[in-house]
Amino acid sequence: MKMLVLISGAPGAGKSTLTEKLAEAFKLKRIFASGIMRQIKEEAKLDIEKAEKGMGFWESEQGKKLTEERLKDSYYDLELDKRLLEIAEKETKAIFDSRMMAWLYKGSGAFRIWLDASEDVRALRIAKRDNLDVEEVKKTMRERFEADARIYKNLYNVDIMKDRSPFDLVLKTDKLNEQEVFEIVSLAIKRFFKLKE
Repeated sequence: MKMLVLISGAPGAGKSTLTEKLAEAFKLKRIFASGIMRQIKEEAKLDIEKAEKGMGFWESEQGKKLTEERLKDSYYDLELDKRLLEIAEKETKAIFDSRMMAWLYKGSGAFRIWLDASEDVRALRIAKRDNLDVEEVKKTMRERFEADARIYKNLYNVDIMKDRSPFDLVLKTDKLNEQEVFEIVSLAIKRFFKLKE
């Protein structure tokens, strides 16, 4: 049985943390899009195991620079999406932390999740995690999300800010802790794939 979980959402909504927890619970291969994009940028050989989550990367100078490059040149995003789709075709049990996969993957056996939270909550989470100034994080986070929105609108005519049509579950995480998010999503995954409780 094909079992792909595609997690998307706003920066700081908890995608990477949830990806880790679900991968362990459901024995899924972890696919972090930001890690693969960094490998593409460094012209490294694709190694899914070494493509780590982007915790703090996009808020760093290196991350901001890559976002600027992506706005000028579609190569990184197109190459990333091509590789992600190849992985999705090949893998039978995997979880993707990727902004675009929910829209791009057209095959069966995929459960699509959008995580959201208010900008204040998301900025506070990132600031606490990376020991950064909340207002600076908010500015960087907004710039990054808006840049991503421009990139995907240009490449795929998808509005990531508003379009939730591909998602099986849209979850606002403001008032939920990591464990509560995990429990809600786990239950939804079990029901979707008809797994035994």
